[in-house]
Amino acid sequence: MKKVLIFSLVLLAALSCGRKDPNAQRSDIIDVFDSLDSLETGTPLERTWVSMLGGTKTYYIRTKADFEARWEDNGGNWATVSEPERIGKNLWKVDISAKPLSSRTLLEGESICQKRFGVLMLTASSAYLGTYIKVEQGMEVRRYDDFSVLTGSLEPNATHNDLLMSRWNATQAGLGYTSTVLPGQEKAWVYSKDGYVKLGSDHGIGADLITPPVPQLQNDTLLVVTFSAVVQNGDVLPDFEGGTEPILPMSVGVTKAAVPATAGADTPSLTVRVTGGGCIRDFLEEGGTGITFNDIPTYNRQSSRYPADIFEGARYIVFIEGTDVSPISVNTRIHFEAGNMNGEAGEKCNRVFIDDICIYRVDLRDDEDIFPMVGHSGKDEVL
Repeated sequence: MKKVLIFSLVLLAALSCGRKDPNAQRSDIIDVFDSLDSLETGTPLERTWVSMLGGTKTYYIRTKADFEARWEDNGGNWATVSEPERIGKNLWKVDISAKPLSSRTLLEGESICQKRFGVLMLTASSAYLGTYIKVEQGMEVRRYDDFSVLTGSLEPNATHNDLLMSRWNATQAGLGYTSTVLPGQEKAWVYSKDGYVKLGSDHGIGADLITPPVPQLQNDTLLVVTFSAVVQNGDVLPDFEGGTEPILPMSVGVTKAAVPATAGADTPSLTVRVTGGGCIRDFLEEGGTGITFNDIPTYNRQSSRYPADIFEGARYIVFIEGTDVSPISVNTRIHFEAGNMNGEAGEKCNRVFIDDICIYRVDLRDDEDIFPMVGHSGKDEVL
């Protein structure tokens, strides 16, 4: 609690205290810049960001005072600051060295999508000077769902407590997610699990999960979508009374395709599609709106931490950009599609479990665009 309180006070100072009194006449101030060019043409910083990939970023300080540099964050010690180095008359530099965002350990109450913050503190106690720069790592979240309000079987292969989307209660339906009832089907094969979602029937019918409207998106040009996804590993567990979709024996006359897959993991495929405005940046020139991942992993049922660890190493990232022809709008939706979407059973099941869907915005005036560095949508090794 003491650590949190101290950091909160420092962060408050960084946000609310100016670098100097605008009415003061003193010249012994501490100004911070992020490049040598900005020393001549730019405005001193009050906030800045460091790369989500980690690394070292240099800042330049102009002051007549002798000062010290310190770093403070709200746990994790995710960055350090170097000792000031004099590089000219009244000119210094310091380096902030940050760990990759992907290396973080979440603090209590933090979400997987949350930015993290720190403060670069430059103080000259003898001159009663202090400059506090808020430092961010991450992106602004437009929508985040951890599906904690969903109930069902914690074990992915169990179905006895799972509920079809059509049976979700008011709180669960209030998340705003929808799904398509496919041709020839009477229901959408989307289920609630214990804090996550299952797409696809145990008999080979596909399903999609569609995000709700996000009004703030109408002002955005660049989006990043991240999510966790794994495919089912093996059959559903039999003999649970009240199961939502019992295994059908061959004796009832169903075809082989309509019986749950028995040969290990399901088809490792998932398609992510954007509708209502926006294109996948991987296919921006051709205006592509969908991307299919054929490397969705499965989970280890023999793990000592199973089923708590089913989504470890299964995070994906998709980059979306609005264009003049297809701008991002309030109608923009993200679709997650698993299995055949024609309403017919596939030769093999393609049941996909999804959790922790994040939609971020990227503002190039204030945020880092990681797409040029990462180069493509796929496995998320950044956020």
